[in-house]
Amino acid sequence: MRKLFLTAGALVLALYLLPALWPMDGTGGVDLLPVPQSAAAAGQAGAITDYSVVTVEIDGTPTELPLEDYVAGVVAAEIPNDFPTEALRAQAVAARTYAVYKLSAGRPEAHPAADLCDDYHHCAAWRDIAVETAAGNDLSRVQQAVEDTAGEILTYDSAPIAAVFHCVSGPRTESAQDVWGEDIPYLQSEVSPGGSAYDGYEDAVTLSADAFRDVAMQAFPSADVSGAPDSWFKASVRSEAGGVITVELGGVTVEGTAVRELFGLQSTNFTLTTTDDSITFHTIGYGHGVGLSQYGAKYMAEQGASYPEILAHYYEGTTLTSL
Repeated sequence: MRKLFLTAGALVLALYLLPALWPMDGTGGVDLLPVPQSAAAAGQAGAITDYSVVTVEIDGTPTELPLEDYVAGVVAAEIPNDFPTEALRAQAVAARTYAVYKLSAGRPEAHPAADLCDDYHHCAAWRDIAVETAAGNDLSRVQQAVEDTAGEILTYDSAPIAAVFHCVSGPRTESAQDVWGEDIPYLQSEVSPGGSAYDGYEDAVTLSADAFRDVAMQAFPSADVSGAPDSWFKASVRSEAGGVITVELGGVTVEGTAVRELFGLQSTNFTLTTTDDSITFHTIGYGHGVGLSQYGAKYMAEQGASYPEILAHYYEGTTLTSL
């Protein structure tokens, strides 16, 4: 378990930089933000019927790519190449589905000249398979998984779903309602075993009391963070999966997602320990915890589950179909 001892200056800087840096893990697991649109919103634009070619903003430049090439680049960037085949196939379908979902909703203000982008804060990370192969990286298993599932997406009420995914949840995934405040039928809390296989499944971030105060006072000026650290946090409200939905910080109700972003936590599933001059956040899991857990998919694949079974588990009530 790692511990990060951050100075007050570094934390103040992080307060401004975290929205731009948040939140990639060491294995390529994505943490798709911002909040997904409602299921009903997907497909309402209705303008796109041919998904064979997409325009992707890569390093700031709109570039046309075959959809399947784009999907292969996303899978290569977002999940370890050595995961079981069925987990790679499940990731390929999730990545393709999320791309089609974004396409169905129309081009966003963030990149009006492109359907998608290579920024994992907004769409998904992406790697150029040709460049990686030329550099000696063998991504043949990723390419095969994409080919094996070519054209397959998940739908709900005949619309492509917001197939969000993350690195690893706790024993259960989070619901969209608990994380983003929107009840999406296919993004509910599901049992998700196998997370402890991830090296960073349990993590800790330790801050000095002064460093914590500096950040908390800037973010929540009304919060009373005087006195000892053991008096700062009270009355947390937790989700079924264990994530902190809201917590009282110095008498102010704040969202668990805000605490996570402010202090660089791996998840909202955190507990606290304090000393007279420090506070430590102990976390379980990595990512927002909604939708497909990549390490959960790995575990299910190792137990013999097929990729349709994995997808049906994490996106309950959806239909696997072809474009």
